Amino acid sequence: MRIRDVSIRSFGSLRDRGYVLSDGMTVFHGPNESGKTTTMEFIRSVLVPSNKRNQYPEREKTDSGSLTYVQDGETKTVRLVQKSVEGQMPAMPTGTDDPALFRSVFAMTPRDLDDEKVLTEGGIRSRFLTVPGGDMMPAARDAAAEKWEDNLGKRSNSRSRAIALESEISDLDRDIAQARSVTEQYGVLNAKREGLRTRLAELMSESEKSVEAKRVYDVYQSNRGNFVRLASLAAEREALGDFVTVTDDDREEFERLRAESVQAQLALQSLTDRRGQEDSDLMGADRRKVSVHSKTIEGLPGRLQVYREDSRRLRDLEDDRSRMESKSDPQQTQGGRYKGLGLVIFGIVLAAAGVITALLYEPLALILTVAAVAVVAAGMRRPVTVERSVTGDARNSDEAEGIRQRMSALEDDVLSIMADLGLESYGIEDDVALLVKARAAAADLARTDNEIMRARMEQGAAGNRLLTFTQRYAGEDGFRLCLEKTTRAAEIDREIGVLRDAISKAGLDPDKPDCPVSYGGDTVSDEIGGIRQEMGSLDERMRAILDTQELERMMDRRAQLESELHEILDEGAVGLLASAIADAACEEIYLKVQPGVISTADRYLSMMTDDLYRIDTDPRLQDLSVRSGVETKSIGAWSSGLRAQVLLSIKLAVAKEMGGGEVPVILDDVLLPFDSERKEGACRALAELSSEMQVLLFTCDAETVDICSRIAGVSIVRMTDS
Repeated sequence: MRIRDVSIRSFGSLRDRGYVLSDGMTVFHGPNESGKTTTMEFIRSVLVPSNKRNQYPEREKTDSGSLTYVQDGETKTVRLVQKSVEGQMPAMPTGTDDPALFRSVFAMTPRDLDDEKVLTEGGIRSRFLTVPGGDMMPAARDAAAEKWEDNLGKRSNSRSRAIALESEISDLDRDIAQARSVTEQYGVLNAKREGLRTRLAELMSESEKSVEAKRVYDVYQSNRGNFVRLASLAAEREALGDFVTVTDDDREEFERLRAESVQAQLALQSLTDRRGQEDSDLMGADRRKVSVHSKTIEGLPGRLQVYREDSRRLRDLEDDRSRMESKSDPQQTQGGRYKGLGLVIFGIVLAAAGVITALLYEPLALILTVAAVAVVAAGMRRPVTVERSVTGDARNSDEAEGIRQRMSALEDDVLSIMADLGLESYGIEDDVALLVKARAAAADLARTDNEIMRARMEQGAAGNRLLTFTQRYAGEDGFRLCLEKTTRAAEIDREIGVLRDAISKAGLDPDKPDCPVSYGGDTVSDEIGGIRQEMGSLDERMRAILDTQELERMMDRRAQLESELHEILDEGAVGLLASAIADAACEEIYLKVQPGVISTADRYLSMMTDDLYRIDTDPRLQDLSVRSGVETKSIGAWSSGLRAQVLLSIKLAVAKEMGGGEVPVILDDVLLPFDSERKEGACRALAELSSEMQVLLFTCDAETVDICSRIAGVSIVRMTDS
């Protein structure tokens, strides 16, 4: 991400300010009270908003402005409106969106720069500033040294276990010698018996040689192929060289960690794919705007059902009106027709009466007949009048008008939401279905984003566990090579064991392929018998002399002490060797292994101090320290200028590693504690950093601006000109 321009309409004391920024390094120069800190706070508040109340400047309802940036080739704008930020926020790497961390690493004032706790406490130190496992080496070395010192002692007068046992053995030897001095005869007899036993052994050996010579030779010939194969396997085993042995537990742990890492990657990919589908369900709508209309959209399906019912009712009312208008003359009614028909019938009745009366009374019949004809004629001429129900029509008209207003209200609401979301309308039914789908997608996206964040953390943790496990094998490829060598070495060792066992069981020495004896005949059987008889006599006499349990107890105790002494010496030797190995490992870690952030910070500090100081990564030191030649200075011994240089170097390196070039570094007068040479070195380091991430430097110092103006690619913005 690169910020292209900043437009401040109203923020703190600033009004109608605008600045164009370089993609590399931009220096804002102006005297105090020219708005440097306020401009920096505007940028910080837009990029990473904070809910902290005691901020400078104090937030106002009139706060407004915008920030335009370029990310992934797209130009986007975010706006500050009162206390909220609107628009497309830039994508920030995980962790950098924490306001406190952002202000202490990416957007620093002199006060933020002077705070070293963010580097010496918590996750940044363990994540960026230490070698994994390196801080445990001194404890391992001390434990090994303590072990061999307790067992062996550093000096002859040390109070060690070995010296204590040797002293007890010496006391026992003195007591045993005193007990034996009273049985000198036993010693003479025992010496004679030992001589006879030695001679008997020699004679037995000579006898066995004569008997076993041919058998040994035959066995040797039958095992010649085994000796050849044994030599070939030994050469192949030696050719494997030194490697770290992989146990079954190590192999299972590697497979588990590898599967865990792959599973974490697949889970993250699955969430990412799901997010893409959910994002497509928004159909281009802004998720935040969809969330704003969420409550209204939630009620649309119910209102749509009422809309359908109103539509049907409106059609029914319009159909009723059409039917009434399509019948006979609108001036006539059924009642009118019925009145005319009555007159006709009445006339016919009169006519019939006239006919009957004519039969009885002739004059009267004539009169009645004429009257009947007149009545019939009047009934035929009477107009048929339709009496309309005015009251019913008016009531239907009011109902129709109310329905139209309800339907219009729903249509207006839906079209308003569709317009705000920038979506094209396809009709009330389709629009409501689209909005309901977009609302569900917006909610799903929020949940999925949280799951993706957790999945990324789990993936990183799984990768770190696998990396930590394979470090002693020089990586995964090294682990697989060691596993192959371990497997082959085990096969070779098994076959060597089988061959050596076969050769040993045949009576031969696997390490000496030549036949050790030759056949010479048996000439010592008689002498062997005589020696055995004489040794039996001596045993009888010795048992009679040495009939004491105390001497045996002391000798048993001495043997027990010698066994314990051997064990202690073995443990001490192991501890001494482990201590030496730990020392060598510490030296390897201290001199050759450095985290990437420390290497970058070391390069920045070297540039700032003209190669006078370097970062010290000795894990035996808990605090930050620097080296100058052979001298090491801890943080408490630094001058204010050196402290500022070291903290700036490390925080810039952490920002580079943590932000990955996507988060700009914003600095407000952090070079004030520097002298002229240190300022020049710091400006060079910042210019180099700006090739990988955007750097914004706010300063009131003319010397800093003069130095930066001589560095190619650095832009200068005069605050007084804005």
